[in-house]
Amino acid sequence: DSFERKRILLVDDDPFILGVLEKLLGLLGLETILKAGDGEQALALLKDTAVDLLITDVLMPNLDGLSLLKKIRSGQSSAAASLPCIVVSSLDDEATLATALALDVNGFVQKPFKAPILIKRLLIALSETVSESLDHLYSDVVIDVDRLQLGAHYQPKPTTHQAQHIPLERREKYTVVSLFQLRPDMQLAEDIKTKSGTVLLSAGFTLNQTRVHRMWELEGNLEKTSFRVLAGFSAG
Repeated sequence: DSFERKRILLVDDDPFILGVLEKLLGLLGLETILKAGDGEQALALLKDTAVDLLITDVLMPNLDGLSLLKKIRSGQSSAAASLPCIVVSSLDDEATLATALALDVNGFVQKPFKAPILIKRLLIALSETVSESLDHLYSDVVIDVDRLQLGAHYQPKPTTHQAQHIPLERREKYTVVSLFQLRPDMQLAEDIKTKSGTVLLSAGFTLNQTRVHRMWELEGNLEKTSFRVLAGFSAG
């Protein structure tokens, strides 16, 4: 399908934001834009309609955006577990960033929306692939909505269930690479943290395409821009 024919589902409890996004996507040439007021409405809509990409807010009544993403990724919705999903979030909201990363989110966009950034995020998200075989891991991701509402005061527990223990002798055989040299199948020999210390990816995690792209997007948040990796190592 051409870009214009992609079907986009917008999820937000604010009708004004839905209207702004719908208008902006229309200006970008997209012809089919569906809307839902919360995660539950989105799940109901997905039962009857196939979409190519979902853009969701986080804090909503009934079912929040991260819980919606978790249901999709863990196979608890009618959509494919690999459905490209973009989360609307402030890049200062590190609890949301870390949780969304654990669910292989396909991009972040901030308000106010800017057309050049939005179209770039859409194109990247539509190009990415998410493994559907990891649904059991996505099910383990904990979403504490009450704490997410506290924003900066909440330090999420880092996601370690996809990280492997690295024996000391292997950990000493690392390579240092810059942020933009990160590639899928590199295994992290150290945590990737934000400037305020939130762990976004844990040591032992083997990078995939989506996590590499998200680290590039979050460059301004990161504590540093070079990392120790075990290059080319992919655990079984």
